[in-house]
Amino acid sequence: MCAHQDEIAALNTRVFIISFGTLPAVQQWMSETCTTFTVLLDRERTVYNAYGLERSRLRSLSLRTLWLYARNHLRGQQMHSSHGDDTSQLGGDFIVDKNGILRLSYPSHDPVDRPPVGALLQVLQKLP
Repeated sequence: MCAHQDEIAALNTRVFIISFGTLPAVQQWMSETCTTFTVLLDRERTVYNAYGLERSRLRSLSLRTLWLYARNHLRGQQMHSSHGDDTSQLGGDFIVDKNGILRLSYPSHDPVDRPPVGALLQVLQKLP
């Protein structure tokens, strides 16, 4: 999503990133990635629970996830510190239109599982 910030802005869309993380962790991530997106902290995981997002230590340490970490390490990419946060919390991608109607629900199966950005943009382009 970060690489597509201009396309998203052209669709008159706002992206909210909801994180259960600590403020220092979120600030570090934002400074390295998507500085134009709005971040909301949900330390109690109210939104996570409302959207039925799960925690799974097993899926968080899946071979696919470990491969991503290893590949990024080999490419010289620095790992983000969890700052002591729960790394077993799984995320998701959701699109809610201006009338509050849920247009896309994509709970992640593991930390690497994200919908293709093109699919998200298609949903956004079809919004009234």
